[in-house]
Amino acid sequence: MATIPKPPIYKATLFQLIILCFVTAGIFWFDRAVAGSVFLGGLTQLVPQAWFSYVAFKHIGASQTDLIVRSMYRGETGKVVLTASAFITIFVLFKEINIIGFMVAFVGMIPLQLFLVAKIIK
Repeated sequence: MATIPKPPIYKATLFQLIILCFVTAGIFWFDRAVAGSVFLGGLTQLVPQAWFSYVAFKHIGASQTDLIVRSMYRGETGKVVLTASAFITIFVLFKEINIIGFMVAFVGMIPLQLFLVAKIIK
């Protein structure tokens, strides 16, 4: 019986983390506060997305359709809660946050993730 294998989406998360580290290291030479903000912004998108990927793709096969759907909902709920919690925690704990750098990294990680997943799945 043939089944569809789990997609290798963890590679996309690893590549995102590597790219985020290189970008942060490059910015670190110019401004430490902006580099920290960029890193935190990237992690704010990366960690909840990794959680979603882990939970959503835990089950495979047509016989587990109910579990797959339930996992997708749990994963998305967890992703939203983790993202909101990260935003609140970062803006409360870090006083020297550069909001522009943080948001550019947060938003920039989304198309990067989509691009990497599309490349890896093909």
